[in-house]
Amino acid sequence: MEIKEEKRGDVKIVGLRGKLDAETSPSVQERVMNLLGQGERRLVFDFSELTYISSCGLRVLIEVARDLQKADGKLALGALNGHVSEVIRIAGLTSILSIYPTCEEAVAHAQSDKRGEESSTTLLTAA
Repeated sequence: MEIKEEKRGDVKIVGLRGKLDAETSPSVQERVMNLLGQGERRLVFDFSELTYISSCGLRVLIEVARDLQKADGKLALGALNGHVSEVIRIAGLTSILSIYPTCEEAVAHAQSDKRGEESSTTLLTAA
C-alpha cells in the first residue's frame, strides 16, 4: 500500500494505491487519525489507484467518517474503480459516504460549506 498526501486549500487529499485490506488497513487508519489529530477537518480519499477494498478497509472509512462528523468536518471519496465502488454499494455505504466520480469533484464537495444528507448524520451516529 502506498499512501500519498496532498493539500488543496483547506482540503487534505489522501491517495491510496494498492489494496486496502486486513494487512494495510491499520497503517492507513493510523495515518489518517494522525491527520485528524493535527487538525485536518476536510478530507478526500483519492481512490483512483485503489484496486481492492475489504471489510477491514470499509471499517476504516466508517470510523474516519464518524470521527470527522463529530469534529464537524467533511469526508468525500473520489475516483472509485468498479470493484471498489461495487463493494461500497453492496455494503450499503453509499447513503452515508459522499462519493464522486472524480477526485476534483470530491475536493469541491469537501471545500463547500453545504451540509446535506441528514440521513448520513443519523446512520453514522448509530454506527
